[in-house]
Amino acid sequence: MISTKTAQGFSLIELLVALAIVALLAALLSPAIASVIERGRSAKCVNNLRQIGIAVQNSIADNDYRYPVIETEPPSLPPEYAGQSGTALEVLEPYGINRETLICPTDASTLRNFAIHGTSYHFSPVIQDEIPVNVNIYGRRGIFQIKKISRLTVCSDYGPVHQTSGRLGLNFLKADGRVIQR
Repeated sequence: MISTKTAQGFSLIELLVALAIVALLAALLSPAIASVIERGRSAKCVNNLRQIGIAVQNSIADNDYRYPVIETEPPSLPPEYAGQSGTALEVLEPYGINRETLICPTDASTLRNFAIHGTSYHFSPVIQDEIPVNVNIYGRRGIFQIKKISRLTVCSDYGPVHQTSGRLGLNFLKADGRVIQR
């Protein structure tokens, strides 16, 4: 006997239940996906800072063992540095740094810091034109020499932008080449 019954499609209730299950799964996975995306952005930022660190070390080797003079907020440097200083891109471009390397991927959504400063990273004014062995810090109480450059920060994010472990954090490039996430 041949059946003449035709196949039926989904009922409205079955379709709504399937859509509700898909929506629930998407809602459960979205925080995990956002966390993975931010970890990827933070890793890219760390990579950018490592590349900047290599460029800074190469610049030091080429310029009588002095840190490069990088203007982040002109006119922040005395007139005697005219011609020796420039933006981070101008100073580090000969060492392989490009515009994309100077943009933190998390900051890239707004380009707020890049538009204002020409970079997403804040370069330390303390180590400008200093010799890495004995960096001088000029304070109200005199001149201090820092013997361990591992304590000094070359550059970091302008503000806490990276979501790690439920809190906002920063990435720092230390003068000895390490990148620290806090």
